[in-house]
Amino acid sequence: MIRKASEQSKVRREAFTNGVGGGFATHALPPGEKVPGSRFQMISQIELDPGSCIGSHLHGENEEIYWILSGEGIYNEDGTEIPAGPGDMFLALQGHSHGLKNTGSGPLVMLAVIAADRNA
Repeated sequence: MIRKASEQSKVRREAFTNGVGGGFATHALPPGEKVPGSRFQMISQIELDPGSCIGSHLHGENEEIYWILSGEGIYNEDGTEIPAGPGDMFLALQGHSHGLKNTGSGPLVMLAVIAADRNA
């Protein structure tokens, strides 16, 4: 599967997973788009506005990677908060919750990937 930049959709979003504020999501694989035989459920670049956050949410039937490309923030996993910056990668395993807040003065840019068991 190949998704050229020209084929990806960039959309404005508010309240990511019941969070505060908003930003942009550029979807290589938008949420809800099914790829036969694949475990991937979403592949997106997220740009969180300063002060915005992705609300804490549970991954009951899938797992998600946040890979921070630029900016700074606070990552929350199961209630534990740690600083997040460029190059940091966070994996929310099935059964765990996570969220992310942009604490910097510019956008926090990250790659978000959700995958699940093929049967989920």
